[in-house]
Amino acid sequence: MNAMQEVTEETLDAITKAQSTGILTGTGVYSYDLSDLVSLIPVVTPFRDHVSRKASPDGNPYAVWRAFMNATNSQPDPAMGFDYAANETVFNEQDFQARYKPTGLAGLVTQDAYDLAKGYGDPYAIATFQVLNQVLIGDDRKLLGGQSFALARPAAPTLTQASSGGTIGTTTAYVGVAARTGSGYYYGSGNSRGNSASTTFGSGTTNKITATVASVRGAVAYDWFYSANGSTWYYYTTTTTNTVTITATISANNALPAASVTPDMSTSWLGTANTVPTINTAADNGSANANDYDGFLASLTGDYNGSGQWVQPGTGTANPSVNASLDGATLTLDGGSVAEIENYLFLALWQAVKCSPTAIMVNAVQAQKIANLVLGSAGATTFLNTDSSGRINVTAGGRVGEIVNAPAGGVTVPIEVHVSVPPGTILARTDRVPFPQANISSVLEYRSLRDTAQFDYGTGRVANTAGGGPRKEFEIRSVGAFLNRAPVAMGSLQNVG
Repeated sequence: MNAMQEVTEETLDAITKAQSTGILTGTGVYSYDLSDLVSLIPVVTPFRDHVSRKASPDGNPYAVWRAFMNATNSQPDPAMGFDYAANETVFNEQDFQARYKPTGLAGLVTQDAYDLAKGYGDPYAIATFQVLNQVLIGDDRKLLGGQSFALARPAAPTLTQASSGGTIGTTTAYVGVAARTGSGYYYGSGNSRGNSASTTFGSGTTNKITATVASVRGAVAYDWFYSANGSTWYYYTTTTTNTVTITATISANNALPAASVTPDMSTSWLGTANTVPTINTAADNGSANANDYDGFLASLTGDYNGSGQWVQPGTGTANPSVNASLDGATLTLDGGSVAEIENYLFLALWQAVKCSPTAIMVNAVQAQKIANLVLGSAGATTFLNTDSSGRINVTAGGRVGEIVNAPAGGVTVPIEVHVSVPPGTILARTDRVPFPQANISSVLEYRSLRDTAQFDYGTGRVANTAGGGPRKEFEIRSVGAFLNRAPVAMGSLQNVG
């Protein structure tokens, strides 16, 4: 069929449509109900809203501060006897450094988009607002999960066989694992150096494997892999605890877990959309993000070197914050309180520094589990709130908004839901340290060389490219560093089932 025939047939089709009997809906004689443009992007950034932002007084690659560290257990005996001078007090001063890093996102609008939106909206204003929304979300995630240093390599996983519950037959199965930071969880920037182990099934066709790996300090998720020979690996799944159940052998990559399992986990891996994680058993696979500043979780889990910079756990002076792992176990109730929060966070912090955290930070998953745990117990007191209709309109459900810190003398600590805390991780945050002459105006701070600002570029063009122009481009960006001046008064609880 040549071009003329195509034009002729299109014309005839149009005439046929126009020559219908009567005017029906198919003729298209109707207007468009052009309603308002809506935005369906949730912008919930509680941690960014909480962290104070302060401008740096001068330019420098690092924000630097000095701290007297707790040397109480190194002090000499204060009893000296008559006619003897007192022993000298021990001081332990440490400098700390936080590297400034730029963060931001860009947008563009073509002139054609302006022309086609005439009378409806301002594309440039709309694009600016939407980019700003994503910058705020990104700030919240990086302030919590940004990390410049590599996670430690996991130990070889422990593999436990079971003869039922799966479809694994007589074979040797290899299981690999690698750990992710918060930044890796939300942006797919990579995982740690991987490790693996194998197990052999001598019989059966309904076998399964439970794999468990020792907790990697600072990891919020674990990528699991399967291999039939120990060299060709396929992605199995990602968990937010350090354990997984493998029920079948695979010869191709599995899909990413459902959003109900790993909510908000990136679907972009190492910069490629809709791809799955990979394993590298020879070197770090991107858990160290050189473009990140070190966020809240990194400041609680990383060691610090002689310059006071955060480094991989096990390679510097041990981080003084509290850290524990439940290894996939769930929270339990004891005496009307959540036993693991009380024992691993409240009691541990009181024993270490004699203070209580200001808040417990959890994901919505753990907030719901805490509510179900406490309110579902036989010992919970339930109040049935009614309106004027009486008992025919009872309010169901409830939440646990605070938890009593018994070790600290009965202080009540709020439970806060934070969208950028991945499920399986609980953080104890302290906003005020009750130490004499602590001289800390803000414990947590975003120190900025330049706070959030928009930069507009001139009209540009890129030939032979869709969206190439004429177009106007812009960026919304900032340059700053995250400061945590008192990790010793905080803690993290990992691998909460």
